[in-house]
Amino acid sequence: MREHVGRVLSALVALPLLFGAVRFLPLPLFAVLIAAVVFLAQIEFYRMTLGWHDGPAARRARYAVVGVGAAAGAGIVVIASQPAWAAGLPLLATALVMAVGVTALARGNDLASRERGGQDWRQASTDAALAVFGVWYVAWLFAHFVSLRELRGGEWLVFFVLWVTWIGDAAAYYVGRAIGKTPLAPRLSPKKTVAGAVGGVAASAAAAVIAAAWFVDGFSWPEAVGVGIVGGLAGMAGDLAESMFKRGAGVKDSGGLVPSHGGFLDKIDGLLFTAPLFYYYLVWVKGYGAHGVAG
Repeated sequence: MREHVGRVLSALVALPLLFGAVRFLPLPLFAVLIAAVVFLAQIEFYRMTLGWHDGPAARRARYAVVGVGAAAGAGIVVIASQPAWAAGLPLLATALVMAVGVTALARGNDLASRERGGQDWRQASTDAALAVFGVWYVAWLFAHFVSLRELRGGEWLVFFVLWVTWIGDAAAYYVGRAIGKTPLAPRLSPKKTVAGAVGGVAASAAAAVIAAAWFVDGFSWPEAVGVGIVGGLAGMAGDLAESMFKRGAGVKDSGGLVPSHGGFLDKIDGLLFTAPLFYYYLVWVKGYGAHGVAG
């Protein structure tokens, strides 16, 4: 009961602020907000996957790798709001790989470690790989919200993704608690059930139909049902992907910055998958052009 009340209270505080930010912030400030969320979510991801339990020297080297990765992630989001996005991204990706490679050297600079089994060298490689992966997993995927916001009626398209994903997530949680018995993926997330998954996807489809009738134009109800089902499945996949990382780290939540909801990564894990899919559907299927111009 306490957890339920905490979830409701957190939502009552956060949702009006979120609505105001999406609806009224100019695109550059919206991109800065998304970059801040990405930065915090990436730090949570790195804490889970890299850990901070080595000696002081190793921790300092790891902090450098994490700092480069988190900064590059925020940079991707900011670049996504600029007209030169396509030209700037390859430069940023190149700088990211080179910077991570150089900073990771500090983790594996003890040549004598090869005589002790090469642990430092293997860990340096793991740190570098996870640092780069974290940028593309968190920042690149979440930056699609900036791209969505640039499209015609972009603020409402952002609301559509948030609405469909979070309604499905909430329905999966409560349906699973009420009637769920058969585990969906017991090794990844023991509390997720088949009944909860079905309820979540159905709720996402219903939410998409409501959105199409309420605040998003250009979607027939059969199309909205299809988009909602795909969005519900994608959100569930994103949730399970993060559960895999949490299971590997032995933690329940990615962080504790969002009261009763865990960390920032916990709140955006499904959105990491739904936002890109919806964006490319709009651009490739619906004919939306870049920067809000219909194709």
